[in-house]
Amino acid sequence: MACHDQDVTLLSFWPSPFSMRVKLALLLKGIEHEDLPQDLGNKSKLLLESNPVHKKVPVLIHKGKPIAESAIIVHYIDEVWPGTSPLLPQDAFLRAQHRFWTDFFEKKISDSLDRFIRSNGAAVNEEFIQDCLLLEGALAELGDEEEGPFFGGASMSFLDVMLAPSAVWIPALEQVMGLKPTSQEQCPRLHKLFGAVTEHPSAKVALPQIEKLKEFTQARLVSDHHVWIAKASP
Repeated sequence: MACHDQDVTLLSFWPSPFSMRVKLALLLKGIEHEDLPQDLGNKSKLLLESNPVHKKVPVLIHKGKPIAESAIIVHYIDEVWPGTSPLLPQDAFLRAQHRFWTDFFEKKISDSLDRFIRSNGAAVNEEFIQDCLLLEGALAELGDEEEGPFFGGASMSFLDVMLAPSAVWIPALEQVMGLKPTSQEQCPRLHKLFGAVTEHPSAKVALPQIEKLKEFTQARLVSDHHVWIAKASP
């Protein structure tokens, strides 16, 4: 059931994985909102006023008040609308694990992908593979495979939302720039999670098609005009 006490606006940029996270959280919660796509080459007055520190997307504006940074926004969404599809578990230890592995993803895996992109595919991605293996271990330890493919079991949780954009970005970078991701044999749970993400009804709306991301990436390689994912703000 959709929430109707809204006045919610999302400033976003469609290829940004960080924007995708917020859009996905809003959809999972059934929160009606207005989408205002942003041109990062010509930033709007609203974006600059809403996020004067980083001047980046995503920004969620709720009842006139702006919130920036994707992880902070998704936390905010979960706290303000706790009654529908809660993303963080009630158990304090499990909540801490969601936050820990989100921080790990941001500082390690996302950073490795950023360096790979900035080097035009020249950077060695062994570190990326090793970090994915660590994440696979966490999924095996914290998730219950019998309950479902996600960290949250049968339903998507906070950490699933944080990881979801990788389900489309990693294949796009693999096909266009030669990124070598982990195999299904190396990371069966992670592959299963990403497969479930791409089939999830809300994710199908929030995440762009891989082909569209490939076209975006190829266009940036040709033009050498890097409006890369890292430029869209975590």
